[in-house]
Order: sequence, then structure tokens, then C-alpha cells
Amino acid sequence: ELMKVGEQLKSGQVYESNSALLQALLKSCGAIVKSAEHSRDDRELLIETIERGLKNHVLIISGGVSVGEHDLVQATLRSLGAKIDVWRVAIKPGKPFLFGRIGDCFVFGLPGNPVSAFVTFLQFVRPAILRMMGAANLDLPMGPAKLIADLTNGSDRPHYVRGKLEDGKFTPVGRQESHALFGLSQSNALLRVAVGESLKAGEIVNLQLWD
Repeated sequence: ELMKVGEQLKSGQVYESNSALLQALLKSCGAIVKSAEHSRDDRELLIETIERGLKNHVLIISGGVSVGEHDLVQATLRSLGAKIDVWRVAIKPGKPFLFGRIGDCFVFGLPGNPVSAFVTFLQFVRPAILRMMGAANLDLPMGPAKLIADLTNGSDRPHYVRGKLEDGKFTPVGRQESHALFGLSQSNALLRVAVGESLKAGEIVNLQLWD
């Protein structure tokens, strides 16, 4: 269960951090954030929340976009007439991703895990918003660095590794699980490691930068 920051946590509860994360990312793109709301896993409440969001140019929903028992977002969007153009993407972290449209509003559905939401925002939402705003350059800044540690991607999806770029060197930071916020908080760059790719310490790699 998600709780507001500052509230007393009980067993099984965690602080809701994605709204602050996504608002900061949106503002860094030059977007104007009109509102941020939290909805429980209740279809009627979700419908009301989404309908309010549809008054904007873009609606971003974090969480509830997968296929679990409590993941109601996709079915709710379809019931409201959404045309779903993208469902799931082959990246790690961030597979449960959704993009569609209801009327004139573009709808993005991001994973609930904070790191997954962060990565999918940078890869898909950020360039889309910049395109809507007429920006010529949609890509994140890129830069070379010397890799400090060996990396191997044994998964079936490209892996965006979070890490710290400092003095021309890139060091993967912390645990790379999709819920590991500490590593993300210490990072300022992403390294895309392709499926089956092995990189050795000392190699020069090309990074996506955001800080």
C-alpha cells in the first residue's frame, strides 16, 4: 500500500515517491504540471481520476499497467474508449509500458516501480513531450566514459544500467533492481547494455546523461 511522505508506515506500506519523481522530470522538459493524484485499486475511483486527467494534453499514469489482479489501468482506459498503440516494451527495467490516446489526450502508462518509471520516462515520454513542444533535439545528451566494472546482460531485453559518471569514468551504482531507489539517487547516467553483451572494465562506453 502506498502512503504519502511523512505519514506513519505500517507493515506492508511504502511511501509513494513516483509523483514527485515524475513531476521533477516533467518540469525539466519544460512541461507544466497541472495536477498529481493518487487513486486506489478501485475501478470507479480510477475512472474518475482518469477522466479529470483527460482534460490535459498529456496524462501519465504510474502503476497498475501490468496484468496482475490489481492492475486495472489498461482495462479502464479501454472502457473509456482509449486506442492503445503500444503495450509492453523490450527493455529492462520497464517492460510494463503503455501508450495510447483518448480523444485529444495522449496517455502514457508507466510501471509502478520507481526505477522502471524513471527509465521508461526518459526513453519514451521525454522525447514525445519534447516533440509535442516542437523541440528539434529529442535525445538525451550522450557522452563517452571509461567503464570501471565488468558488466554482462544475460536477460532477454536490453538493460539500462544506472551509474555515476565522474572524471570520465562510469561506475554502476547500487543494486540494479527496479525498486532500488538509492542507486538511482546516486546516479547521473545510463548505460545501455544489449542482450547477451559483455563489457569489460576499461572499455570506453557511450552514456545517456541527465544530470
